[in-house]
Amino acid sequence: PADFSTLDDAVWWLGHATLLLRLNGLNLLTDPVFSFRASPLPFIGPSRKTPVCTSISQLPQIDAVLISHNHYDHLDAGSIRQLRRHHPRAHYFVPLGLGQWFRRRGIDHVTELDWWQSRVWQGLVMTAVPAQHWSMRTPWNRNRTLWCGWVMESTAFRFWFSGDSGYIPELTDIP
Repeated sequence: PADFSTLDDAVWWLGHATLLLRLNGLNLLTDPVFSFRASPLPFIGPSRKTPVCTSISQLPQIDAVLISHNHYDHLDAGSIRQLRRHHPRAHYFVPLGLGQWFRRRGIDHVTELDWWQSRVWQGLVMTAVPAQHWSMRTPWNRNRTLWCGWVMESTAFRFWFSGDSGYIPELTDIP
């Protein structure tokens, strides 16, 4: 298992777009996917190329989870279910339109943000920023929810998580 014992600000890559960040003593998790497949069905769909380096139960206490968009390789229902069980006090930051998905799963600590909206949370500034991408979980809901990147700022550190963005001119506007 990975060693998360440092008390300093740090970043650990856990696979694909899943990062564990420690900022100001808070543990933030991006696009958590710990399942073997990125699919609505556990027996079909793209499988992991790199094994998971840890399990959700071995993570330090997770304070916040940031979701960039709703594709199965970035928003995994099984991983969210496990996070809810092992880290019930985590706060979720999601792009517009995804809050209801979390509330239907019993997660009430959800903040939905549009591009360029910010919230101060636990001394950090969380800002949803533009990304060149799209959203879809079924053939019937293409682009019904927003997609984004995230900027997380403490007094000493700023971190940009791009999600799945391609290049767009607005990337130069991200502080």
